[in-house]
Amino acid sequence: MYKYIGLDAHSSTCTFCVIDEKGVMINSVRIKTNGRLIRNFIRSIEGKKSLTFEECEMSGWLYGLLAKEVDEILVCNPVYNRGYKGKKTDKLDALNLAQLLRGSFLTPVFHNGSQQEQFRDLMSAYTDLVIDATRYKNRYKSLFRKTGNRIKGELLYSDESFLRDLQRPDLNFIGTHLYKSLQRYEENRKAFIKEIRKQSKNFKEIRRLQTIPGIGLIRAAQISAQVIDPFRFVNKYHFYSYCGLVRHILESGEREYGSRQIWGNRTLKCIYKMAAQNAIRGDNGLRLYYERLLKKGITETNVRNAVSRKIAAISLSMWKKKTNYDEKKLITVI
Repeated sequence: MYKYIGLDAHSSTCTFCVIDEKGVMINSVRIKTNGRLIRNFIRSIEGKKSLTFEECEMSGWLYGLLAKEVDEILVCNPVYNRGYKGKKTDKLDALNLAQLLRGSFLTPVFHNGSQQEQFRDLMSAYTDLVIDATRYKNRYKSLFRKTGNRIKGELLYSDESFLRDLQRPDLNFIGTHLYKSLQRYEENRKAFIKEIRKQSKNFKEIRRLQTIPGIGLIRAAQISAQVIDPFRFVNKYHFYSYCGLVRHILESGEREYGSRQIWGNRTLKCIYKMAAQNAIRGDNGLRLYYERLLKKGITETNVRNAVSRKIAAISLSMWKKKTNYDEKKLITVI
């Protein structure tokens, strides 16, 4: 008999709920979040087992721990489960997940336990570092605005002499400490880039992706870490949707009611949009594609979005076919 297992995981405890094929609850238990205890409980369940839990910080660890202990494992997207939730307890959450799993109502989040999936943690940490550094830069720059100084460029963050312009003692004190923090951030950023370059050698697609105009080492590494497996996307349109590069038309009764921005991977969306901006500044086939669409009367915004999708399609195709960017093929197509 098939067993459906819902797991509500927390850092301190994990709550399991097991139901049978008819939806009848067989067992419910709460145990400490301990790998050995969790594995032993799963092994104690007889018959074929299907397990689900929501995407969280422990998802990668739980997937690696339990993937071989069950016949089927599904990490689900919690965003799509909100409408099914009523009263809130760990036991009810686990039971709800088990029932949704039994009815095939869950939206999966991709996991495969590969080295690339682990590489995602490094790239995520690098992104957090850059975001934090940007916040510090904005705070640092605002100190000079308060004194009427509008200093442009990156030199402000690397030249300590600008601190002399902060005459007020309090602003000078704040600025001095912010400047020191920015220098530490820059040292950490360089260390991250060194490690990223080192680990990128394990993934051949990163080298290939760097041949696309507008995509350097960091963006190629981010694409690799987010996509992991290109063959999980049936075609480029599925990939566009995943990246959030398209809008869904709202239609009812043969009438359109506008469009809506869909949920997508924000990291990939940002990567492809920034890559498009860089590519159209250069002398390459993507620039020609950009100019050709403008001549057709398409708006600037829509043209940039089209270039973003073109880069996304090229990167997906190159990865699947294990080829480098071919400028001649692109020019022939456009």
